[in-house]
Amino acid sequence: MTYNRRLPVYLLIDCSESMAGAAFQAVNQGLAGLIGDLRSNPMALETAALSLITFASSARQIVPLTDILTFQIPRLRMGSGTALGSALRLWVDCMKREVISTTQDQKGDYKPICFLLTDGEPTDSWEDAAAQVHSEVVGKKANLVAVACGPDADTNKLRRITDNVLVLKGGETGAFASFFKWVSASISTASQRIDGGQNITAPRLPAGVEGAQPGTGAPASDRFVFIHLRCVKNRGFYILRHEKLNAARPGAPSAYRATIAHPVDDFDFEPGEEDQSTLQVSSDLLQGSQPCPYCQNPTWAMCGKNHLHCSPSLQGVTTLTCPWCNVTDQYGAASFDVGRGVG
Repeated sequence: MTYNRRLPVYLLIDCSESMAGAAFQAVNQGLAGLIGDLRSNPMALETAALSLITFASSARQIVPLTDILTFQIPRLRMGSGTALGSALRLWVDCMKREVISTTQDQKGDYKPICFLLTDGEPTDSWEDAAAQVHSEVVGKKANLVAVACGPDADTNKLRRITDNVLVLKGGETGAFASFFKWVSASISTASQRIDGGQNITAPRLPAGVEGAQPGTGAPASDRFVFIHLRCVKNRGFYILRHEKLNAARPGAPSAYRATIAHPVDDFDFEPGEEDQSTLQVSSDLLQGSQPCPYCQNPTWAMCGKNHLHCSPSLQGVTTLTCPWCNVTDQYGAASFDVGRGVG
């Protein structure tokens, strides 16, 4: 029996809360465009097989290695955390299980290609997995391109996984679209040349995507604070992003200013390796607010069970019903510690 050799392609996509907003929408749109482009290329359609692994609080293979024609674009689910180590370990396990090896009797699949997209700081134990992938997998068993999107991805850490690191400058929506176009072109090029024994050269990088420069400094891991809220009127979930301000004086705690509220359709509340219940920030350090994206309430409050939700402006004592626990209580101005996400 003749085996139709495949070109396995793995996408490892960061779905952490720091991707909330335009970036997350651009990833969903980019995936749809990628599949559409590959389906219009006869060689890619015949040869490539695609798998999708997402990671936030944990890593999941949400689409196993599947041919392009039958690949169904899933709905991506956001979560808190950046479980990069789990994603790398899962990728290696999936390749062991899904990629057909060459034997004396039959040629197996071609060397897999992996595209890793992340915008944040790893929040799990990732170092051992990165070292194993760099020494035992990259260039030997698979090719890996790591992509840092936005100013908060640490390219120094990504270089511990692979020497092939790209940067999406600024993380703009247009850069994501260009990146997925480039991924499509790379897969198509590999599909066309792979049987000819030629060296596979990646297409020219598009505008908004560039090679990472060695020795660049690591971003601050505490640049943002994310708090999780629900709307008091329709229970819609959203994430309020705060950006770090310069400390007023040396040694003083850093304050954060609210910059944008991101509505989120589907969120994974499962805790990750880092216990999020221990991550706290004082409400005194969270300055300003942004309107609830569902009802436009101008501020937020916390109920007696430590749930956060939007709120009308508090003048004196106000009675509200928490949309998380359905408890009705009286609210007033106070200072308290707030549970925060891990980005």
